[in-house]
Amino acid sequence: MNYDRVKTYGHLALRLFGLAAVVGGVLVLGLLGWQWQTTVEVERITVAGTTHAPADTVRHLTRVDSGTVMEAIDASLVADRVSRHPWIERADVTKKRARRTLHVTVTERVPAALAIDAQGDPAYYLDRHGYAMPLPHSTSYDVPLVRGLGAAYHPVQQLAPPFLRDVFSALDATDTDALVDAIVVEPDSSVRLVTAPVGDYGALPVRLGTGNVVPKLRHLRVFAQQVLATQSDNKIAEIDLRFDGQIVTRKHPLDG
Repeated sequence: MNYDRVKTYGHLALRLFGLAAVVGGVLVLGLLGWQWQTTVEVERITVAGTTHAPADTVRHLTRVDSGTVMEAIDASLVADRVSRHPWIERADVTKKRARRTLHVTVTERVPAALAIDAQGDPAYYLDRHGYAMPLPHSTSYDVPLVRGLGAAYHPVQQLAPPFLRDVFSALDATDTDALVDAIVVEPDSSVRLVTAPVGDYGALPVRLGTGNVVPKLRHLRVFAQQVLATQSDNKIAEIDLRFDGQIVTRKHPLDG
């Protein structure tokens, strides 16, 4: 009986010893892994998602040098630095310690309009939030022109006022951006549109006014499909959408 007890205690002791060894091994490996992570250095910075923002420029904006300890890098701060580029809307930064790589994924801004300066020359693109992007060297976008804005280019400030941003959003929401060739900002902050040619009609001025832009553009789209695209008498010289729920047409523009 005593022998059986000793044998049982021996097996139990071996099991406890084995368990302690496993736990100890895991703890040691965890400690070594933690120590390794705190000493990993950046060997390279990779960039994805760029078209107009050069990858080398993005790397420079991170302000992270080769040899920087990965643990010391604030990913959100690096992403904020990269987002200062005028063509970048958002940046995500990932630490890939096993590859000793800092990976930057960017989402570039999408042009909603092209601002035209007082001399009639292209000045800069505007995204739907009103931020400006410099003109790229090799790419152009088929977007409405904006005249009368008057704001000089600035890389980090919203140049389009709220009512103009509302127009950008409404053009996208109503799928009427192809119907509008130009957006004219008037001195009183109202907006006048110029349509693309429809049917036998050439470009037509559209008095948009301010407010309720989405329903106004929906009315304009239906009017273009049902009237402009089917009529051939060219009796319309101006469209007025300033009156909610109504479309007023004139044979002669009010200012002409």
